[in-house]
Amino acid sequence: MRDEFDSKLATQLRQGTLGDHTDLEAGYALAKLVKAELTTYGTSQVDAKLNDEESALAIRTLKAVLRRLGVPFDPPFNDFEGWHGYWSAQGMTHGGSWAMRRGYINELFTPVLARLEELEDTASDSMGFRGVDGEMKNIIFASSSYKPEIIFRDAISNTIEVVSNADTCLVYNRPLTTAGLTWGELVAWWQQEQCLDLTSDREVGQDLYRRLWASLGSPPEQLLFRTYCERYEGEDGGKVPVLLPQVYLHYDPLTRKQRRALNKPDRLNRERMDFLLMLPGGVRIVLEVDGVQHYSVGPDDGRSPSPQLYSEMMAEDRALRLRGYEVFRFGGHELMDDGAPGMLREFFTALDERFSSTQSARPR
Repeated sequence: MRDEFDSKLATQLRQGTLGDHTDLEAGYALAKLVKAELTTYGTSQVDAKLNDEESALAIRTLKAVLRRLGVPFDPPFNDFEGWHGYWSAQGMTHGGSWAMRRGYINELFTPVLARLEELEDTASDSMGFRGVDGEMKNIIFASSSYKPEIIFRDAISNTIEVVSNADTCLVYNRPLTTAGLTWGELVAWWQQEQCLDLTSDREVGQDLYRRLWASLGSPPEQLLFRTYCERYEGEDGGKVPVLLPQVYLHYDPLTRKQRRALNKPDRLNRERMDFLLMLPGGVRIVLEVDGVQHYSVGPDDGRSPSPQLYSEMMAEDRALRLRGYEVFRFGGHELMDDGAPGMLREFFTALDERFSSTQSARPR
């Protein structure tokens, strides 16, 4: 964002992250601008640079950006006129009124700016971990049944399009902020994707949760997902890194069945990750839930260990780690134990502490 208010740019920012600025950068600049303009308007209305319509757009855009960042901000007015009505109703019109208005705006924005600075510090601190190189273009996730058919609409810019089975997966294509990808950001994206602007954030989150749940393939996966999602509860839940299920890391346009029919060898050992967390500083954490199919072959009623499958799985893990991913595996059997929920909560707390990904949003 520039010092001069650009309505077109603000509208673009309200709808999604700008290509050349992160939400954190834009949100901080916009918060400073809105704070300064509200302070000026409360002191001398004629000195404000924004008009009433621009003030409404600026505040609405700031709300949208902060919502994507998981930063609470809900002022009791939506524009200059509303701000004037609010201070009149609160008695900020007599002796010392200018100071009262300035004090109120300062109290309103101090926690917002402090939280934005914390997010910036968190991103800087997490740079101690190697992270994954390269810019994220698309996340194809929540695959629920048939494999999607994907084409490159623009191979130069890596623009993809799902042309078949689009209803079996989700595609997130917004740029990542310095905070990684949080639950609040994914909810804001889902709200826009599903045209749920008039629906409450809570209802949008519940709808998104149901869609993600539909992609889970086993009780152990469901337990891990449900246990982690407990961390979204409460007013700080939007700041927690989102747990993405069934994420395509690699993609082969052919299915294994098609490759066998064409007598072609398999090119990829594993196309999807069970779960992915995208943290600040490019830190990406893969969680895998291993069922018997990961390390054995044979009929369902009599599988036998397969050293080849196990070796392929370990080789893929090594390749992921060399690219900067952190990989953690859970045995499906251990997640069927009565103590599994407690074990998972302890694991997620330890993971949070190690990567310092949610310093002010840890569940109590």
